[in-house]
Order: sequence, then structure tokens, then C-alpha cells
Amino acid sequence: MLITRELATVIVRETMLRTNFNINVMDVSGHIIASGDPSRLGDYHAAAAYVIRQGQELLIDESNQSRWKGSQPGLNLPIIVHGQVVGAIGISGRIEEISPVAQLVKMTTELMIKQSQLKLQQEWRQLHMDWVLKELVEGTGIHEGKIDQRLQAIGCIITAPYQAIVIEHEPSLLFNTEERFFDVMSRRLAGRSILLSAYRPHRTLLLCYGNATSSLSSMLDQVRLMVTSCTADYCIGVGSLVQSLYAVRSSFEEAEAVLRYPSNKERVLTYRQAAGPIIINELPSPIKEKLIYASKEYWNKKIEETLEAFFSSDLNMAEAAKLLGIHRNTMQYRLEQIHKQSGYNPQKFQEAHILQWIVWLQQALRAEGGGSAN
Repeated sequence: MLITRELATVIVRETMLRTNFNINVMDVSGHIIASGDPSRLGDYHAAAAYVIRQGQELLIDESNQSRWKGSQPGLNLPIIVHGQVVGAIGISGRIEEISPVAQLVKMTTELMIKQSQLKLQQEWRQLHMDWVLKELVEGTGIHEGKIDQRLQAIGCIITAPYQAIVIEHEPSLLFNTEERFFDVMSRRLAGRSILLSAYRPHRTLLLCYGNATSSLSSMLDQVRLMVTSCTADYCIGVGSLVQSLYAVRSSFEEAEAVLRYPSNKERVLTYRQAAGPIIINELPSPIKEKLIYASKEYWNKKIEETLEAFFSSDLNMAEAAKLLGIHRNTMQYRLEQIHKQSGYNPQKFQEAHILQWIVWLQQALRAEGGGSAN
């Protein structure tokens, strides 16, 4: 691994802040690529070149300084990463002063290089993951060979079934950047059968595959806890389980559609739970307008609340009355009035579903800012 000038500059700056000694970093050829003394940049450091060849530290003092071109009194140590000498670090000063910190400086330098290398590997892995997910959810045609090639490059094999999950979130005081939120999610979900991508601002796509789908409920609970720890303002849409890569796009589109469904009650919604209002909202505009227009004269907030409670109670009048905190007779009267005003009897399934459609359309209309119940 090569030490970049940018990384070497950071190493010099950080170590000098903590040691008060002049620091030089040399590349594998022995040339200074970062230094507390800018005038030495690019100079050949003979002692560093020797240290790199031998893999051993070298002390420079008045007795041997003349032997080493471009060197000053101090200690030069090899930088070793994964068993390979990748450069050298020099600490200028008297040996009795620099000796107590020399090994610490060397270890810190090697750790910073390893962390930089790990970050590059993670970014490279994420680039491949982003490409695969973009291909699956946006591509006009699936090229399985290319997808397999990308996944093999990062040591990943995905198997059916597949399920798309989309997290919509807003910034918080704790995680006020997209990168920070995504980094936290990536770390906490590492090692699971899940591919992640921050594919749009404030939206993260998760593709569960193989074993991850069999424990989806448990995994969703964990994801909810993770997201809650990052932000209080979020919604999670879950697409259907699919058996082929070609169907991943459909699962993703379902998860996206769920996020367009207005719900103040549920933070996590599956397509199965929200399929009704989603499908109704996809009706041709003339049909939707006809239903909404027909209900305009009598529709109000009380009617909507009554019907919502009645439908969520599976047309059970007693349960709906309890949910609304009203007497059963009052509930009966309200349903009769709805029948009288709308022409649809909410106690008969064949007519109740029309009223359910109107409830969903009214809610969607308000969510779009196009109106509200009176």
C-alpha cells in the first residue's frame, strides 16, 4: 500500500500536535512526502531509505550524521502495515527526549494508515453495492453476469428470496448528515444478509436476501430501534417477498409506494398492510375525482372518524363504539346517517368497500395538500 501525500500530511500534523517534535514521513523510495519543515519536501532521505530496505530503526546523531545524506539528528523507524514496509517516519531531536515517544508515534502512524486503508476498502465495497442495487431497482434490464461479478468482487453471494425495505428519515441533532446516518446503519447491520444504499437524500434502501427474510419481523424490530436511536422522524416501507432478481424492482416500488401512503399511526408499514389505499390511489384520475366529488356534499371529519373506527374493527359496531368512546346506540345512529347521506350502507360489505375507498382517497388528498375533511 502506498502512503498518499494527503495521509502523510495528516500524520505529521497530528503527531506534531501531541509530541512537539519535528516529524517527517518518507515514501518507499526514501523521499520526504510530508514534514514539519516544508522546505524539506521532496528531498531524498538516505537514512529513511536504509530503514525501509532493512526494516529496522536507525538512530542518527553527531557521530554518524555525515554518512546519511539529507538526515538530521533523530530516530528513523520503518512503517510496517500487514507485514510490509510501506515507508518510514523520522522524529528529529535528541535520543533521550524522543525515545519515550518513538514507538508510540510509530504505532499511531501504522494505525492511521490501517484505518485509511480500511476506509478505502469500505468505500470501494459500497460503490459496488450501490451499483448492484441501482441496477436491480432502476435498470431497464437485469445483467445477472455483471451483478454476480460485482458481488464476487466484494465477497458477497446473494440468494433468493429477496425483500426491499426503504427507510425515509429526517436529520437529527445527533446525526445531522446523510453520511453519518448511513455509516451508523452500515456498521450496525454489518454481517447480515443485507445490501444497503443511500440511493436518495434522506432515503436508505435495504435489500434483504436469503436467511434475512426468514426472520424479517425480528430484523425489522432491530432496524426500527437503530433508526429510532438516530432520529425520531422516520418511516419504513416494506415491499413484498420475491423469488428472483428480476422481481426486486417490484418489491422496491412497493416499498416506495408504502411511503406515499399517509399514516400517523405506524412507523413501519408493509405493502400488504397498505395495499388497499395504494391500489385505490393508483386508479385513473377521472374515477378518483368522481368518487371524491360524489362525497363532497356530506363528507366531514366525524364521518371519516366513524368509518375508520368501524372498518378497523372489522365492521363490529360494539368494538368501534368502544374505540371512539361513544355509546353503541350513538354508533348505530351515525352509521344510519352515513347510509342516508351517501347511499351506501357501511354495514354491508358490498357497499362498505366503496366508503373505504372514499376514506383512503380523502386521506391521500389531504396528504397531497389538496383538501381536508370539514
